[in-house]
Amino acid sequence: MKRPLIPHLRWGVALVAGIVLTGACSATAGQAPSALRPGGAHPAAGPRAAALWQADPARGTADFEGTETKPGTVKVVDDPAGQHGKSFALHTSGDKIDGPTRVRVETRGHRTGSGPLRYSRDGDVFYIGWRSMWGPLPTKKGEWVVLWQLKDYGSGAATPPLSLRARGDGTVDLEYCDPQLKTTQLWHAPIALGTWHDFVLGIKVSKDPARGWVRLWHDGTAQKLPGGTEQYPAATLRGDWVTDKWGVYRSDGVKGPATALLNSPAVGRSYQDAAPKD
Repeated sequence: MKRPLIPHLRWGVALVAGIVLTGACSATAGQAPSALRPGGAHPAAGPRAAALWQADPARGTADFEGTETKPGTVKVVDDPAGQHGKSFALHTSGDKIDGPTRVRVETRGHRTGSGPLRYSRDGDVFYIGWRSMWGPLPTKKGEWVVLWQLKDYGSGAATPPLSLRARGDGTVDLEYCDPQLKTTQLWHAPIALGTWHDFVLGIKVSKDPARGWVRLWHDGTAQKLPGGTEQYPAATLRGDWVTDKWGVYRSDGVKGPATALLNSPAVGRSYQDAAPKD
């Protein structure tokens, strides 16, 4: 059991079955993992020998395509909880650099020896895994803070199809935005600050919601998504390609400094390739 640094709300496995929010949204094909343990727990993850990409803190930020610090810093630090070794610390003072620019400090994309890894080919399946700890993380009712997003780029880019957001009501959720800019809350739970939590996102890449899909594991347990299943149909490709961004990106109504700690980010073809290891 992970020991928190500060008192916190325990994360739940609460789900939302089909809550839909309307309005503007802020490589070989594979199969989803099977043979889950009772209760949705996935078999223990093995070594990441087959990971397509992973960020090594010993290389600083070199394994990311880039960082966005508006304003902020991305540094390698010792895990303040003393559990997982070197980690990436993304910190922002929260002071806007100008009127139009929203506060953000994020990593962007994945750099490999053969070029950037981007999700662009219809039918490809990827699993994105990482471990996050947040705090301080100011929020405000009616506002949002994006902690991870599947961001779109290139021609036709409009809005991220997937975002992990902290809300001002003490929760964090996974939000899906479809090509018509209608948003659906796929999952939510109480947000806990000052303690590590693991995530794995499985995606099948497609602009067609009948072909693409999303899966989510939280702390090693497969989560139920709208409709009561572990796999939700979704158009996961927008623009020419999509890629991962981790950190803090927030609406203008949220004030004050924030820090997001990131550990063991990786991308693979299976859950085992991407899931954080102890």
